[in-house]
Amino acid sequence: MGIVRALVDGSVVNAAEVFGVPDVTTKEMRSAILGWLDAYFDDSGDNEHDPCMRMAYTIVQKLQKGVFAEYRSDILDKAKTAKGAWMDENLSALDRAKTELLQWMLIGGECWAKPVPCRLQDGRMGFRPLIARRQDAAILGRAANGGVTGIGTAEYAVQGNRYYTLFEKRITDENGYLTIENKLYRSYNKHTIGSPAPLTELAQYAGLPVRCTWAKPVGGLGMASLRMPAVNCVDGSADAVSVYAPAMGLIERIDRNEKQLCEEFDLARHRITVPEDMLKKSANGQRALKDSIFVGMADLRQEMQPLAFSPELRDEPYERREQHYLRAVENLLGMKRGMLSNAQEVEKTAFEIASTAGDYNLSLIDLQRAWYDCAREYLTLCDRIGQMYGYCDQSAWDAGEQLAITWGNGVLYDPDKELETDLRLASAQLLRPEIVLARRYDLPWETEEDLAAIRAKYMPAMEALEPEV
Repeated sequence: MGIVRALVDGSVVNAAEVFGVPDVTTKEMRSAILGWLDAYFDDSGDNEHDPCMRMAYTIVQKLQKGVFAEYRSDILDKAKTAKGAWMDENLSALDRAKTELLQWMLIGGECWAKPVPCRLQDGRMGFRPLIARRQDAAILGRAANGGVTGIGTAEYAVQGNRYYTLFEKRITDENGYLTIENKLYRSYNKHTIGSPAPLTELAQYAGLPVRCTWAKPVGGLGMASLRMPAVNCVDGSADAVSVYAPAMGLIERIDRNEKQLCEEFDLARHRITVPEDMLKKSANGQRALKDSIFVGMADLRQEMQPLAFSPELRDEPYERREQHYLRAVENLLGMKRGMLSNAQEVEKTAFEIASTAGDYNLSLIDLQRAWYDCAREYLTLCDRIGQMYGYCDQSAWDAGEQLAITWGNGVLYDPDKELETDLRLASAQLLRPEIVLARRYDLPWETEEDLAAIRAKYMPAMEALEPEV
């Protein structure tokens, strides 16, 4: 993958040479990250493996579609305050990148959304997320709790016949102040970084400082982290791991099994053995028999009859083994039975399918919580950086209170069933109708003022419901 893998394997550039600080990622983790990338992108195979099933790709696509299948997001105060409306624009920009962000997290274990200044749809300045992928990042420092305190990232650009690499170093001190350094390299070969170049050589980098320290602490590295909610199963470090990291051995066996199955079909082709002379070209260069079916043998006598070779195809054992591997992958990753394997097999029971559906829903909930945490962190950064740049006012704004995300119906939580339950409780006078409406429309109901507002907006006057005498 050339320079794309430079910061991961050190084959093109060493992190210590570019950033002045070595990458603290262990050798085992760097090797694992390369393996995850190979599993996701490889479609060629070799003499022993056939990755035509693209298992890593399939896992990532199915999970990201499940996470965002019924996704909706909103800013609650967008109609009340100018900052709320501004934040809604920033959230829309983040939502447009949500699928790509989640996929890179699933592949590499972690990625980052960096707020980059841009012109919003309403004409004001705001932010759009720039994605920093794990393979393009070197971890330069970690705190005692495992949090990243230093990171170096690479960004790539092409102009004419020149290839550019922007290296950005971010270090935060113990007081939360962030220092950023930028270096640009130019090359005429995409597999090398080349030599240093001024930042002004590319228009998109002309305004970047070579080095700056932010005037106010914004918390962390100024980037929102989206990371897999799983303990590291590679080396036990604080690094996040790919969603399919536990299944890498099974993916390798599936690719090997697929190669063997393809060879079985190839070897079991119907063939006819004939004298070799029958396969020789005629004077006009045409063959009398097709040599993919007829096999010529030099020592076969001309008077002998052609011999047919049609062995029995042994595909069922390979397919059974493949289903076994696919079910094992589903178990490891908490996926619903039938997402990868054949759920209609005789040995599958309704109970097992239902139980794996629950596991799958829990897996999606973990990923959805990770996305919510990332979105909340990203909007908080937009507020703090926006105040520094003058993009928004200085009023207090809490992303935890104003960000509303709904995920639709699920196996463990069904809003329609919850509404039915609340209506039965209200009919039995065990729950106030105002609370039912509040839960339905995500409204506050903690105070009497909240309840009065719900009655005024949604509930008809009581006298209109009374029958006429």
